[in-house]
This record gives sequence, C-alpha cells and structure tokens, in this order.
Amino acid sequence: MSLNNTLQKTFVALLAGLILGLGPAQSVKAQFFGISLDTAIGYSAAKKGVIGSSVGITHPIPLVPNIGFSTLAFEELEEQQSTDASTQISMETKNKLSTINVFYNVPFPVVSMSLGFGYGTFKSQTTLTYLKNNVHQGTSPDSIKEQSIPVAEGFIHVGLPFWNIIEFHIGYHAFSAAAVQRDKGRSLDISGISGIDFKKVNYSGGMSTIGIQLAF
Repeated sequence: MSLNNTLQKTFVALLAGLILGLGPAQSVKAQFFGISLDTAIGYSAAKKGVIGSSVGITHPIPLVPNIGFSTLAFEELEEQQSTDASTQISMETKNKLSTINVFYNVPFPVVSMSLGFGYGTFKSQTTLTYLKNNVHQGTSPDSIKEQSIPVAEGFIHVGLPFWNIIEFHIGYHAFSAAAVQRDKGRSLDISGISGIDFKKVNYSGGMSTIGIQLAF
C-alpha cells in the first residue's frame, strides 16, 4: 500500500471522527471577517507528492456565499518499452489545476463545518522521450502542447474552534475532470511500435487538506 493511499485513509477516518463529534466544543461567535488557509497533504490521483492549497474568505452577510480558491500541482513519470525491448518511451506529465469556489458555513452542534463547490481549469502537459537502441529519435524529447480542460470541485471542511477567533480544521476537496490523452498532438510517429500504448488518464480525485481559520 502506497504512502499516499495510507494518508488518504487516515484522513477520511479523522474526518469521520470529527463529524461524529470529538467532545464538547464552543461554537464560533459571529465575526466580521475571517480567512481560512489550508495546505494539501495528499491527492488520490497522484502517485507522488503534491503541492496544493485552498484559501477562503468569510463574511457576516446572511445568505451571501463566501468565496475562495483552490490550487493543486503534481507530476508523474511513466516509462514503456516495445515488445522487443529495442524502443523505450518515457512520458513526463506536469499537471496543475485551479478553481474559484463559493461556500457556506453550516451550523453544527459540536464542530464547525463548511460546504462548497467550485469551477476552474485543469492543465496537463507531457514531454515524450523516444529512444531506440538508447539513441534519441526524431524530435525527441517532444514537448506536447499543453491541454486545458474544465474541472469541477466540491468540498467539505470540518474543524474545532478555539477562543472564538481561531479554528483548526481538515478538509476534503473532490475534483472531477475529463480524461486526458497525454500524447495528443505529438510529432513523433510511433504508431508501428508493438507494445507501446498511450491510454487516456483520468486525474479526477480527492485532495486532503489541513488548515487554520482566523476570525477578525
């Protein structure tokens, strides 16, 4: 089991524990403004580490949603070789997404809770390296034009308030986007090589976060 999967399962268990209640906690009183700062600790569709964050700004105006944004960036490397092992191809893919979201603070008896949704873009760019008998072929490495597709976001934050001005919380952001054809627009002709398969990849997944909110 990978470290990222272990972190995701631990996070979900902690989130469930907070929702069920971790003992009495005083509700945050009405505030003028607040700012929430979160950092990503994992993303279910990433095989390695990620860099991500979420920022939210709250206000006291009834029924008007709060506003925020989320960002996430990660990379992955996949290597393939032909059936006769004479050709090697590596794909280095850089992914990043950004969304603008709105959210509401939901009254809850024990813990604080925020629910929100957002919309933005997911960008992915792949660099192909094509070696035959350990020699670069054609235009290798081939930097394929960056692809940009829409992404939707839904999230929940659950936290424990302290002293009416500070809150420590955890969050889960679910992102949904269409699958990406990583070699779309490539200039390298590798159609006749047996054993090489560029499948579409779906990077939809969940970002786990931890953070703090300050009220003013």
